Amino acid sequence: MGHMFNRRNGLNLRISKVLAVAAGLAYCSWPLGYVLNPLVSRRGLASELAALHQPYNWVFIALDVVAGALIVAVSRLLWHRGDGRANKVVLVNFALFGLLTAIDALLPMSCEPSLTTCPSLSHQPMLVLHGIASITASICLFISAVLVWWQRRNQTGATIMSAFMVGWILFGIFSLYFLFRPGPGYLAQHYYITLCSVWTAALPFMLEPRNARIVSAGR
Repeated sequence: MGHMFNRRNGLNLRISKVLAVAAGLAYCSWPLGYVLNPLVSRRGLASELAALHQPYNWVFIALDVVAGALIVAVSRLLWHRGDGRANKVVLVNFALFGLLTAIDALLPMSCEPSLTTCPSLSHQPMLVLHGIASITASICLFISAVLVWWQRRNQTGATIMSAFMVGWILFGIFSLYFLFRPGPGYLAQHYYITLCSVWTAALPFMLEPRNARIVSAGR
């Protein structure tokens, strides 16, 4: 019975790795903007590619919804591994990131604030809801990364997790720089989306117990 449970866990882990990589690729859709909508990509934010009335917005909406659904599926597959309370908190935050990413995509911007002058927020409920979902999703993903980094700080994978933390710190520095100085702020967002995509793909690998890696390597 225990052997069957371990085999099932191993299968779930392998499937979750494939789905996580697929989710990371789907989430990192901003390079497509330079092909499908170069005008917005060269001047606006990546989220504005999915704004109402933008050409091919459905492509970017669909990719974010698919990414969100895959992330929730990954969290579900890893939930019953019995890795302890800390990993459960990681998976809850990861699943919330996926869910809010899908919701965020289904609430596209009705106005492109970096490209045009938009009405006040009181007249833009979709923009407000989009912003709330996007910010909350980012917080949840960051929490998942911090928790894994804290768990791994003295274990295998500590260097990789430290690199992720440096990546988030650099994003904060870039954001502050473009907040106070005019410039291509969309580059900071492209960097951030790429960072989130890499972390999305890496999470199942980082949650894999060390002994499981040794067994896999031995095979």
